Formats: sequence, structure tokens, C-alpha cells
Amino acid sequence: MMPAHCKDVAYKRVDFHLSLDEIERRLKGQKAFTRTDYFILENGKEHAVAGVRKKRGIELFRTIETVEVLSVPESTIFVEDPECNVLNHHEMAKKAASFPHDTVVVLGKFCHISFIKGGKNANVLRVVDFVPPTPSKTLALVETILKTALVKTPLILEPLMVDAFSRLPKEKDVTVMFPCEAGWLELKGRPVLYLDKTPPLPKTGNIVLAGCQLSKRIFRNIYGKEPEFVNICPRDLARELVAPGELTIARCCDVHRVKVENGLALLPYGATMDDVVCALKALVGES
Repeated sequence: MMPAHCKDVAYKRVDFHLSLDEIERRLKGQKAFTRTDYFILENGKEHAVAGVRKKRGIELFRTIETVEVLSVPESTIFVEDPECNVLNHHEMAKKAASFPHDTVVVLGKFCHISFIKGGKNANVLRVVDFVPPTPSKTLALVETILKTALVKTPLILEPLMVDAFSRLPKEKDVTVMFPCEAGWLELKGRPVLYLDKTPPLPKTGNIVLAGCQLSKRIFRNIYGKEPEFVNICPRDLARELVAPGELTIARCCDVHRVKVENGLALLPYGATMDDVVCALKALVGES
């Protein structure tokens, strides 16, 4: 739960005990600004949050008819973070995940103030990719989108970056072939080939293809034999690292438009920001 805008929130310093009964008694019958739907109450170092409903009308200040106490001091924490955009659901959910309290009040960027209740229960979004190259394009795109208001459902980002080199054989006499030179994947002191250059294979020593099932099929088609293979496909890594149904996003060179299946959104390798927005909305059920 989070206000639609910080303009709907009033901050009020009070001198009464922030208990359920006292908050309701003290606010009910008072007048509030027409846009105010919530009060963040401060008494010393204690804070509480209440929602209010006002008498219908067109006046700038109207009488509060009902009060719903959303949090009391025991379940509320006040946080100052000048880098946090309190209008951004994802940033607020990330902030809430850092505290055990059910309600987190944030004094954030531009001294705007708001709160989030139950934010630690927001959906976790796993972003799966291999690195290098660093940074991951998929992760960078998702981070950019989450800084906007294009996706409303709060998401807590959990990057799962797999070091591609950690999966390669350690023997230095083994030649490694990567699918594409565009990734600038290199191994110091190790022979490296790129499948998209269709190079001749070395006559001696082993060669290992580090790629995906599509690159494996291409290798077989070009060279007429089955390669030794290390799978670094982000789609397969996602299926390996994340349980089915958990919200996940990864790229796959075998898809040409966004594809979503059982909580896993697959992006084409040349994904755009529009593709990422489409994938995230599909994952959280936004139209």
C-alpha cells in the first residue's frame, strides 16, 4: 500500500500519544485540506500513519469523518534518504525491504515525504544474464525502466549475474569458441574463436563451444560434428537458477519478440526499452 502521490500526504507534528484510539479521537472532526488522504504523525521520535475520509463538498478544507489508523510507532520507521524518489513504487519497495517494520516513512529526494505499508512483500524480479560483457544490457534496461512510472506494480530487483568464464574448462590448451565477437569475450593467454566468423578449427587440441542450443546447431551445421559444449544461455540459466513461476526476465537469441511462460519473460537479444516494458507488464498482469 502506497499513496498515489505525496501530495495526498500531510505531515503533522502532534503532542498526543500515538495509539489507535487517541489518533482516531484527535483527528476525527478536525478539518483537512481537500487533497489530504493520509496523515504521517510525529511525536518526538515516534511516527504513525492514518488514512482519513472527509465530508463531501467543494471546500478547500473539509471535516474528517472517518479515520483508519494504518500504523502505530511499534510498526513504523522513519527514514531519511535524499536519493530515494518517494513517487517511485520500486524504489520505495526496495527501501521497505531493508527494514523489519510493516510501514516505512521516507523523507526522500527534494524533501518529498511519503510512506509504504507492506512493501517488503513486494514481488521480487530476478534478472538473469551472463557476464562479461559488463554491465549486462538486460540488467541495465530493467534498472532504467524501474526508475520510471511505466510499470506501476512494485518490484524488488534481484540480479543473478553468472560469470561465463567460471563455467569454462581450466586447461589452457583448450580452445574456447564463443557465438559472437560482438560480446568482446576474451581469455587472456587462451586461444579464442568466434562462431560468427566461421573460422577453421584447430587441428590439435580440444575445442569447447560456450553458447546456447542455437549456436550448437549452427556449429553442427557448419563443421558437421558435435562440439564439446558449455551452456551459457541466459534462458537456460534462468531455468536452472530460478524456480518455475517466480518472476524472472532473461534474453534469448532464439526469440524475436517478447515471450512469457510460467513467470519467465524472454527478451530478444536486441531488446529495446519497449520490449522490457512489455515483458514486465506481462509478468505482473498490467495492461
